[in-house]
Amino acid sequence: MTEFCGLPLTIRKNPRARRVLVKLIPGRGLEVVVPRRFDTDLVPEILNEKRAWIERTRIRMEESGVDLSGRLPDLPEIISFRAAGREYQVDYLDRPGRVKLTENASRLMVCGPMDEPVFILEVLRKFTASKAREALLPLLDAMSRRLGMDYTAMRVRRQKTRWGSCSARGTISLNAKLLFLPVELVNQLLLHELCHTRQLNHSAKYWALVARHEPDFARLEDGLKHGGRFVPPWFS
Repeated sequence: MTEFCGLPLTIRKNPRARRVLVKLIPGRGLEVVVPRRFDTDLVPEILNEKRAWIERTRIRMEESGVDLSGRLPDLPEIISFRAAGREYQVDYLDRPGRVKLTENASRLMVCGPMDEPVFILEVLRKFTASKAREALLPLLDAMSRRLGMDYTAMRVRRQKTRWGSCSARGTISLNAKLLFLPVELVNQLLLHELCHTRQLNHSAKYWALVARHEPDFARLEDGLKHGGRFVPPWFS
């Protein structure tokens, strides 16, 4: 059994597992984790019992832009960083050896082995993360000064799900995927995290603070919940 509900299926034994776990994993599909001595012939029965949950969760994740196909995505020909108002035409040159990326105005030249797309995709992801820091830091600084809400540091990460977070020390972590989102959604996320420097919770006081600076926050927060649809498969 290599698929279930049209999803690629992986069964993994874990000596630390005490029970069967069924998970949907971005980029990989359906994974079943079982204890070391578990009879894997029982997996189809377990999956059938959880079919309704699997299908509901799949629909919710795919509507949020999560790729569950388990297939390696195609290399992009165009990269659009909506939050920064930048778009790149990507050209590829098949060449053995280490992958190299060169930026020239609105074009990217990627040289590397075309039969090893996983390495090319990783270079494009690292490039995106670096551009995310360049674009998001000025936006965060400008909003911080305008609102009078200070933070201690900013980090850009390549997280699977969360768009951002704020620590008790005022360190704001932002997802590199924000670079693909419309700027109004990015601004809402920045406001969301800066408000956490005053209220490290989601209490009524916190949302009142958010509303004071952005009355339309409910619509924008809902947009962030579905923001995954703007993130291309090669970066998901």
